[in-house]
Amino acid sequence: MSAILVKLYYISVVSIGDHTKSDNFDDNLPSTVTLLHGEKGAKLYLIGTAHFSQESQDDVSKVIQAVKPHIVVVELCKSRASILRMDEETIKEEAKNLTFEKMRMTIKENGVLQGLMYLLLLNLSAQLTRDLGRAPGGEFRRAFAEVRKVPGCRLHFGDRPIQVTLKRALGVLSWWQCMRLTWSLVFQKQKISAEDVEKCKQSDLLESMLKEMKVDFPELGDVFVRERDIYLTYSLQLATNCQLVPHGMLTEPTVAVGVVGIGHTPGIRELWGKVEDEDIPPIMVYVTLFSDYS
Repeated sequence: MSAILVKLYYISVVSIGDHTKSDNFDDNLPSTVTLLHGEKGAKLYLIGTAHFSQESQDDVSKVIQAVKPHIVVVELCKSRASILRMDEETIKEEAKNLTFEKMRMTIKENGVLQGLMYLLLLNLSAQLTRDLGRAPGGEFRRAFAEVRKVPGCRLHFGDRPIQVTLKRALGVLSWWQCMRLTWSLVFQKQKISAEDVEKCKQSDLLESMLKEMKVDFPELGDVFVRERDIYLTYSLQLATNCQLVPHGMLTEPTVAVGVVGIGHTPGIRELWGKVEDEDIPPIMVYVTLFSDYS
């Protein structure tokens, strides 16, 4: 059950600069980085991260500094953009105080069921922040900082809107499954260490965690992982196909960097180059709450 807790936590004008790269870097990438090729010589450096990992932040800096991309795509949606500008201490301080007013506003903005689900995930994130003494999203803030150092580089939010993900998650669960999930998030908390987080960069461990998640809540495995794999892959394909930068500004093959949770990298590799426009609308539709009461 601990796997579902961790995974549920876990969505400028371009100028031509010096985008030359050493062949040696491509041949000696960090173990969590995958090089994927797009159309017309485009390259995507896909960085798989653990969301509370210091080493993941360093990988992000290393890759962006080395390849000087035209665009960086992060596993965030626009509604979570504020995490990029918040400092670590502010986030850690907020994690200590989940006030009644904050809960009331969240439910008011998102509705009762979706608001409660969001609060449960927020509480989980706060617990991890307190346990580890680290704020979530460090790799995305690092990417944002590095993008600003590369002339003309753009940052793109590549994840499906979290509101859509939560509504679809609630829609595929029965009433009983919702109760089980709530119980898991509230009462079955396990302390996570910094060593556990760094181990999450090992693909074999992540695969076993995802298998555990799909056993407990197979429907959520599809909503939180597989569907977002599709959406993220689509965003990354658009980035490498020059559809997210102003037309006419590039005179060389696109260089893109993707920063995603490492649990998404196997799916993105599998789907790369295969996601079409028509694959997106079906995973943006809200389904009816609840699926059944059995």
